[in-house]
Amino acid sequence: MDSLGKNRFQMFFYWIFRGYLRFVHDKLYYRHISIIGWENVPEEGVPLLVASNHQNSLNDPLAIQFAFEKRIVSIFARADVFNKPLIAKFLHSLAIVPAYRLRTDGEESLVNNIESFKIAGDRLLNGHTVAIFPEATNQDKHWLGEFSLGYLRMAFQTAEQNNFQTDIKVLPMILHYSNYFMMQNDLVVKFGTPISLKDYYELYKTKPRTAQRSVNAEVRRQIDDMMLNINDLENYEAIDYLRNTYGKRYAEYQGKNAQNLPERLMSDKELCAALQKLSEEKPEQMREIYAETLRIEKVTKENGLRDWVLDKPNYPFAIGLKALALLLLSPLYLVALWPHWIIFQAPNLVTPKFEAMGATFKMFIGGVRYLLSALITIPVCYVGVFLIDFPFIGWFWALMHFLILPYLMIFAWFYRKWYIKWRGQWHFIYNVKRDKNLAALQKDRNLLFEKLNELLKVKKNNKN
Repeated sequence: MDSLGKNRFQMFFYWIFRGYLRFVHDKLYYRHISIIGWENVPEEGVPLLVASNHQNSLNDPLAIQFAFEKRIVSIFARADVFNKPLIAKFLHSLAIVPAYRLRTDGEESLVNNIESFKIAGDRLLNGHTVAIFPEATNQDKHWLGEFSLGYLRMAFQTAEQNNFQTDIKVLPMILHYSNYFMMQNDLVVKFGTPISLKDYYELYKTKPRTAQRSVNAEVRRQIDDMMLNINDLENYEAIDYLRNTYGKRYAEYQGKNAQNLPERLMSDKELCAALQKLSEEKPEQMREIYAETLRIEKVTKENGLRDWVLDKPNYPFAIGLKALALLLLSPLYLVALWPHWIIFQAPNLVTPKFEAMGATFKMFIGGVRYLLSALITIPVCYVGVFLIDFPFIGWFWALMHFLILPYLMIFAWFYRKWYIKWRGQWHFIYNVKRDKNLAALQKDRNLLFEKLNELLKVKKNNKN
């Protein structure tokens, strides 16, 4: 047995299983994953405690696990997700450790953390990687919650067990998503600068809480500096709406590619910081801006419109060409729907329950979508297609069909997305001449953006 409790036979199947899960995660669930700062990650064998922000429930531990291609990362995850036997077995197979919290699990459950911390400490002393979310629960906003010191208490106590002979590194990191809930979107994984606990061992021996607070302050500073942290929770809805709409133009004005998530993250951080500063300097004007923003958001939703429909001119000729392209590709789409319609629709039987619970529970939706697909619908449907194909077209063509199924899945997903965009554009141009409110909406939206340009002193980039 190794320090993770797996023998060679189990490790062999672990890496096969993990490779499959990583393929579904990196290639099918996400469109593109950007890993930034990998040069900051210490070499293998160095005891490493990774501390990350936490905004996407089950997706966060999966993103961390698969970012470390050659390491098994023991990740602390909220204990209540282990209540479901299937999910618990899956999480344990990936070396994920339950963390019990007063707020969600009750005071009597906290004693279970002793065993969880012992498991994590043993793995650190054996040179493995442990990851934890200091916020102790996932957020439902682009916001950094309060940190618990439990992760550092565990780290220092682990070092103390070994008479402070082991230098444990703490590595801050962040996760940032272009969309929390749907597949084929983008993910940014960014690593900060590792912090050596060895530098704090002497302080810890006399003032343990001071040492923990000092390290925690640096971890939080780095995470806050790397992530999108919208502190103005009172105006969060308006700021987030502006980030998703005006933010595209703002990024381009700054010379950044709004379609590139790492660049967009930098631009969004600049925009939100600028809006925060304006709120402090010109509170009355910003109250009016935010009120108008929420009004436009409400009218847009009431008219059944997507924000991107209002971003660019909707020319009838271009929309006609898109309709022709969709028509020509429709036979391939119908082929690609088998069996992917089942894979796309199956999570919808479960996810509404999480959405109905609201708050942080809705952040389970993306993870549930991934787990159901990776563990059940994809393997069952793909094997089923092969078995159905085999008697009719032979093993070779059945195998070829089996191998291209992932690409057909991606095509089917994007075809549907293209169709929804075409339908939205057609709906807008069909109704804008009949409904004066829609024309006024687009005008008011552009006026709002021009006013923001003036307040933020934004000048259009010459390339745009």
